[in-house]
Order: sequence, then C-alpha cells, then structure tokens
Amino acid sequence: MNVNPLALIFLLAMSFVILRSSRRNAVGAMLAIAAFVPLGQQIPLFGLHFYFLRILVLVGLCRIWMRRETEGFKLTTMDKLFIGWVLAGFVCEMLRGGSAQTFGAVYDATGAYFLFRIWMRTHEDVLAQLRLLAFVAIGIGICMAWETVKHQDLFYIFGGVPKVPMERGDRFRAEGPFLQPILAGTFGATLFPLLAGLWRNGGRGQWLTIGGIIGTLIITIASASSGPLLTFLAAMIGFGLWPMRERMYIFRRSIVALLIAFTLFMNAPVWYLIAKVSDVVGGGGWHRSWLIEQFLTHLGQWWVVGTSYTANWAPGGEVMPNNPNMMDITNQYVAEGIHGGIWGLGLFVAMIAAGFKIIGRAVRHEVKPAVDRMLIWALGVCLASHCAAFISVSYFDQIQVFWFWLLALIAGVPVWAYQELTETAVQHAAVPVDGARNLESAVLS
Repeated sequence: MNVNPLALIFLLAMSFVILRSSRRNAVGAMLAIAAFVPLGQQIPLFGLHFYFLRILVLVGLCRIWMRRETEGFKLTTMDKLFIGWVLAGFVCEMLRGGSAQTFGAVYDATGAYFLFRIWMRTHEDVLAQLRLLAFVAIGIGICMAWETVKHQDLFYIFGGVPKVPMERGDRFRAEGPFLQPILAGTFGATLFPLLAGLWRNGGRGQWLTIGGIIGTLIITIASASSGPLLTFLAAMIGFGLWPMRERMYIFRRSIVALLIAFTLFMNAPVWYLIAKVSDVVGGGGWHRSWLIEQFLTHLGQWWVVGTSYTANWAPGGEVMPNNPNMMDITNQYVAEGIHGGIWGLGLFVAMIAAGFKIIGRAVRHEVKPAVDRMLIWALGVCLASHCAAFISVSYFDQIQVFWFWLLALIAGVPVWAYQELTETAVQHAAVPVDGARNLESAVLS
C-alpha cells in the first residue's frame, strides 16, 4: 500500500462530496483528485491497482445507482463512438494476451466518461467546473513555479513523482502532480483555451479566471518542453480563426494543399517537418518523425489487432527501461494503432471528427445559446490543442481524465449550451429534453 495520510483524507472528503453533494460538485471532486493527486497514490488489492481515481469512479457509480441518475439518459453518436473505441482496444488487447491492466483501462475510461456525461446537464454546471479549473491552474502554476526555482516538487509528499525535477541542459523541467513534464505542460496548454473562453463569457469570478489563464502559461513554460509550447501556439491560432468560423472549409483545404506542396518539394516525407520545427524550438522532433515513419512502414505488424512488440522500430535499439519489447511511443495516434489496431485508431479519429462537427454546428446555429458563442468555440480550440499535443506525447497518466471530460463536455453541447431553448421546445413541441440525441435534431438541425 502506498497511501499518504493527507491524500487519504482528501480522497475521503471527495468521496463524501460525490455521495452527498450536487452533480456539479461531484464532477468537481473527480477533477480535483485528477489534478492534485499523482497516480502514485494507490491501494493494491488482489493484484489490482486501485488508484484514487478508480476508487472515486466506484463511488460515483454507487451514487448513480442509488439516485437513479441514469433515468432519461440516451446515447449520442459521440457516446457510441467512445464505446466502440473502448471495445476495440479491449478486444485487441485480449487477443494479444491481455492482463488485469486491460480491464482496468476499460473501467477507467468508461467509468469516468459516462459519469461526466450523466452529471453535466446545465451550462451553470459547465461554468462552475471551468471556474474550478481556473483555481486548479493557479494552484498547480504556483507549485510548478516553486519547483522551477527551488528544484523541489511539492507533490512529492503524495508519492508517485520524484522530489527533484528532471533536467534538460541547464533547465529544470517541472512536472507538478503529473508523471512527466510534457504531460504537465500539455495540461496547462490545453486548459488555456477553456479559461480564455470562460473569461470571454463574462459573469462572476473574472479575476479568478484571469489568474487561471496566467497559471496555464506558467505551467506551460515551467515544463520546459517544446511540445506544450507548440500546443499553446496552436490554441492561439485557433482563437485567431474565430473570424473565419463560417468559412473553416477554406482553412482545412489550405492545410491539405500546403501538406501536398511540402510532399512534392521536400526530400524527406512530410512528417519530418516535426524534426525541422524541433531544430528551431528544441525537443526530440527527429525521434517523433522517425516513429511515424516506422509506424507506417510496419503497418502489417499492427493493423489487425495492434502489437505488443515495437523494439524493432527503435533507430538505435533504444527501448523502454521497464519494457524491453517496446520503444518509447511519443505519439498518441501511433499509440492508438498499437493498442487497438486500425479499428481503434479509426474510432479515435472518428470521435475527434464528431467533436468538431458538434462544435461547428453549434457555433453556426442561428439561435443564441445560453452561453457566449466564443465559449463553445473555445471547446473546439481545446480539442484542436489536444490533437496538436498528440503528435508529441501519448497520454498515460491522469491527464486522460481531462481528455475524457472534454469529450463528455462536447458530447453534451446540444443539451447544456441550448438548455433554455430546449426547455421552450419541450413546452411548445413536446420534444423530450432528456436525450442529447433528440436535442440534436430539435435544436441544431
């Protein structure tokens, strides 16, 4: 058992919040545990690792069962894609041998995602969660600034993270409660657009929001990683495209044309642009370019059910210290193919495409939503930021919870963003308000 007394008290307090408080606060408890408690906190039982997040998911499932909170809930297209993605990974893993971790991953993903989907129902719920994340960004930003200056990770007391941060050259790379500096920086960079959208939305807590935005910048810089910096830049570009929101097809076609041009005139494959960018901003860009090339070269090795052996891809025989069969997979798209074959990768991309479609339809809709339209756009910017981050890192710690939360948040846009409109629709058109699928046709068609 590896449990810190303070962390245990925090877990018990958040469990009480989930069981006894509102849905809004229950989501906040899940996000707070994911943000502040490293995955090193766990209770081993019968060969399984019950991380604090897994325990909270169990508590949440008990709450839903006791309060019958699933009544009226209906699956949307995003929900079905998510289930398909989880099942594809599970089946492929089991066909390759499987393990207890395979079942744990399914439990983590489906449990967290559907708890968020069921609990997030109103735009006030969403705004409250964003204000909580502003507070989280301030807290982690302060801790990571301390880590950079004093070379000591304050989250070390919880276990699971080293006391002294990593170094690159003459710079310390702060990681806060996360297992790797790039993941910490990615958390800050992808949170920035949401808080920027919250600030634009107005309402109470504006100073808290501004503090959170500053916190995301500190987190990104303190990680001393090029990937998060480029992710932050991608978010800035996303907001810069706001004037083109009605003509995004022009931007998409321009990107395709640009990639075709690079393919025709570059001596190396187009994905080696990552290496060229790395030459300017630093980082392991060449490794990431090489990884993509090997992924495509060895298509026959992984496309059916994924693969548990990629050591033959490593350029110099480098493999993971804890797994000599695998090279370091620093790309989420590659990781999806390795984990779930072409089926898992395809469904993963389909989820992202469905998310952009939901955001696009909501932003272009003629009826004014219950929140500022820029906040809905910020969800799309956040999604695009994660897509940019996936090129340089694969998610493997508690940042996955925030990814599942974002997908659940976007899946519910037709409900919470147009809540006032849908309530009127129920009164005048007898349209059921409980199912997001029905609302998509009633509100966004």
